[in-house]
Formats: sequence, C-alpha cells, structure tokens
Amino acid sequence: MNVEHKQQSDELIRTLEAAMDALASTIAGNHEIVLHDLTKPAASVHKIINGHVSGRKKGDSLLSGPDKDTGFAGLLSGSTGNNRPVVIKNYKTVTFSGKVLNSASTIYYSDAGEPLVAFCNNIDATPYEMIRQGVDLLLNHQEPYPDDNALAVDTLLAQTLNEIISKHTLPGKKIQKAQRLKIVNDMRAKGIFKMKGGVQHAAAALGVSRYTIYNDLEALSEE
Repeated sequence: MNVEHKQQSDELIRTLEAAMDALASTIAGNHEIVLHDLTKPAASVHKIINGHVSGRKKGDSLLSGPDKDTGFAGLLSGSTGNNRPVVIKNYKTVTFSGKVLNSASTIYYSDAGEPLVAFCNNIDATPYEMIRQGVDLLLNHQEPYPDDNALAVDTLLAQTLNEIISKHTLPGKKIQKAQRLKIVNDMRAKGIFKMKGGVQHAAAALGVSRYTIYNDLEALSEE
C-alpha cells in the first residue's frame, strides 16, 4: 500500500473510531460494531464493540467473522477507480455457534478505488427469532424466510469469476497452469479470497480442488 492510501486509511479509521466511541454508550448488548482495516486482512479487526456477539476480538482476521458474510461483496468492486462507499444492508450472517445476525456493512475505498476500511453492524437476532417462533406457534402459521440478498451476491460472485476466467482462456480449451495462475491472481486482486467461501467458489469455477487454489496462492505470494 502506498503512502497516500495509508493516509486515507488512517483518516477513515480515526473518524469511524470516534463514531464508535459515541455509539458504545447507547447500543444494546446484542448489537456488535466492527471496524476492519482491509489493508491488513490477517488482523483486520481494528476496533470492536460487543465482540461477544460473534466471538471476535481486536486483531482477529477478516475471515474470522460470521459465515455467509455477504458484506464483503463490496470488495469485488475494488480497483475500479470509483471511490464512493458501498453500503450493503439487510443481510443475514451466522456465527460459529449458530446465532443468526442481522447485518449491514459499509466499505470505504481509496481515491484509486482500493478497499481500505469496512464498518460493520451485526445484531444478534436470536431473541427476535424466539418471539417470531412463539407468535407462529400461536397462529399456527409460518412464513418462508427469503434470502434474496444472498442470491444476488452469489450471482455477482459467479459473474465476476466467469469474467476473470474468460479474460485468460478460450472456450473449449483446457486451462493450463500458467493461465490458472493469472486467473487466481486476478481473483485475489478483486478480493474474492477475502470473502467466506471464496476459495470454494473459485475452485468450482476452475474445476480444481481447494488445495490447488491454496497452492496457487502460495506460489503467487512467493513471486
């Protein structure tokens, strides 16, 4: 990361830290707020309030959060030259203990369009779900639980993977290792591997195993 991006990231973090300090005294105990430094994915959690909700703490990695976190779909639009924040709201995530969270995230970008900071809100929906189930039991009626946002993100991810693969291959031709490395490198640049399930989706799209993707990423990191 260059000096300019570091300055932009530090300024965003200072601003959002102050907002978190103000919110800390007003939010309920089932409301978690997480500030991620996306330039440090291995220890992205810069500040967290009510970390017991997801079981995280300061210094945890980007991938240590709840499963099915579609909030990081905003990372797919990195390096586009568009520096406007991306807001992803009204989606569900699931903690390792099985709690369902109502989530919303804002991804902030550098002037060059690189993802710098994520400001995430997660609310433990367990108490509300218990109330809903009780009402359903009394009314003997259950509504289906749609997840349209997850479907939309899956579609975006599939389109992005197909575009990257098409860029480096020809239809009907077997993908050679050199081509695959270029494809995996582009996927990494798009932030796909910072999302939950990114490796699995990439492996399926390329017709290889997860371990092949991990080996490719290791080889690219050594270059």
